[in-house]
Amino acid sequence: MMAYPPPGGGGYGYGNQYQQPYGGGGGYTYNNSAYNVNYAQPAAPMMGMMGNMMGGMMGGMMGMMMQQAPPSQQTNITYNMMFSSDTAFQDSAASALGMEAEDMEVSDDDYEEEEEEEEEEVKEKKKKFKKKCKRRQKLAQKVAEKCQEDDSFLEKVRQNYIARLRTHLLKDGTIDPTEGTIKYYAKYKADDPLVPFMAEYDGTELVGEKWDAEWDCMYLKEACDGAGTNEEAIIYICTTRNNEQRQILKKQFKTNFGEDLMETLDSETSFKFKEVILALFVPPALFDALNIKKAIQGLGTDESALIEILLSRTNAQIEEIKAVYGDINPDDCATDKDLECNIEDDTSGDLKRILISSAQGGRAELDPEKLDEAVVPVMFHDEETDEDKPTGSFTIDMEKLVDMKRAKQDANNLFEAGEDCFGTDEDTFIRIFACRETYQLRAIYGEYVKLTQRDVENTIDREFSSDSEKALLTLVMSIKCRPKYFAERLTWTMKGLGTKDSDLIRIIVSRAEIDMVQIKETFLAQNKKTLWKWIEEDCSGDYREMLQRIVGRD
Repeated sequence: MMAYPPPGGGGYGYGNQYQQPYGGGGGYTYNNSAYNVNYAQPAAPMMGMMGNMMGGMMGGMMGMMMQQAPPSQQTNITYNMMFSSDTAFQDSAASALGMEAEDMEVSDDDYEEEEEEEEEEVKEKKKKFKKKCKRRQKLAQKVAEKCQEDDSFLEKVRQNYIARLRTHLLKDGTIDPTEGTIKYYAKYKADDPLVPFMAEYDGTELVGEKWDAEWDCMYLKEACDGAGTNEEAIIYICTTRNNEQRQILKKQFKTNFGEDLMETLDSETSFKFKEVILALFVPPALFDALNIKKAIQGLGTDESALIEILLSRTNAQIEEIKAVYGDINPDDCATDKDLECNIEDDTSGDLKRILISSAQGGRAELDPEKLDEAVVPVMFHDEETDEDKPTGSFTIDMEKLVDMKRAKQDANNLFEAGEDCFGTDEDTFIRIFACRETYQLRAIYGEYVKLTQRDVENTIDREFSSDSEKALLTLVMSIKCRPKYFAERLTWTMKGLGTKDSDLIRIIVSRAEIDMVQIKETFLAQNKKTLWKWIEEDCSGDYREMLQRIVGRD
């Protein structure tokens, strides 16, 4: 299959019912109850800007990437394939060209500067975004040119793209284009505070040098030595190096100075600021396992935290949690039993069955063959040669990822297990929700709306109660749009009197490298105020500064 961009550059875009929006209203229900075409209006300004900036062909490609769903499936029109967050293509194209995406040169002359009265930080962010758009255009052009020379090159880029989508699947559980606000720090930049620090220390010129844990540790040591603590230096390192690099820092610090970095930071910081720092240095799986045991520890159980963690993680993440769960010191948190035993002892009823089911990490996963078939090149028709030629980009035919016949049958099974019977067949709900792959479940939810004229959340609300209702709703929300679910959770942590600090820290730290960019987008759409601003108004001191630096300004 080949995909073609629509004519005219596309001021609006159609989406796909199997992908939920990152922005806009509608909660977790389908936006279009009448099943007619619903234009993705929030995407239009972005589309128009990109089209104007990048020219007709790229604007058309953007319109193409948000494909129109067939009339029989127009239950939800969405727009989350925003290419501002689609780094998989850029990385795969650059790799096939034997370069890094960031190495594609883009000068200020490649785009027009806007004459507007704005803060410098806002102007800089717009400038970076425009450069990213132009970089993607140049990469696509280079791929298209290379394809003219080598017929096999397009397939090489396509396979690179598929490989990156599969890697993303392991981390996110979807191929939705998500990204974190904290990423691997590859090279020292001119504005890095380590540049003047090392220049003064021994004359080392760091700009352009690859990241080195030894230099970072020297900077941290200086920040913690002497009278007082340089909190800004600690915040900078913690929020610009990813978790993998922080693990290296712990070992390097002990190698450099014979001292434990965590003990040093523990003694130099305090209160919630310290809690965030220590959380950032815990490996992700261990961090989840620690929070699960904390939720189970002592009298009473924090069902909310258990539901959040166990029903929003991927199979791979669940397996990693179970692998380290027994390593946590039982004197500090709960018992040394395995995860399933702790769930068995501390929960009951349908909630216990839902959590134990999730703890197996056995959800069906996207078939690699289906993904391979779904990734298709975007073509344009050359009128002069009367040939179809590649634009250098790709799209994903989402319908090839699902089995619609089975989706309709499962939707009917859910209807018969709830709305169409006296009482509720809980087993059917748990089985289908726990076993089906993410995109298959999205298709099931779409078919359920058509069949019952209500979304599946409404049925859960009518058929279940208490913690089992919360668990199933969490599962559905996470399947439909995980960033939107976490945006709502973050709102919950700060809304009303007081702040649920431990929950706030857990969510921000655990999502910082996965989908925080999209969480911020939906948070803004839901609250009409940025996550950064909410944190500013709800927290204080170095604790506030740390959280704000993790999530970043919009």
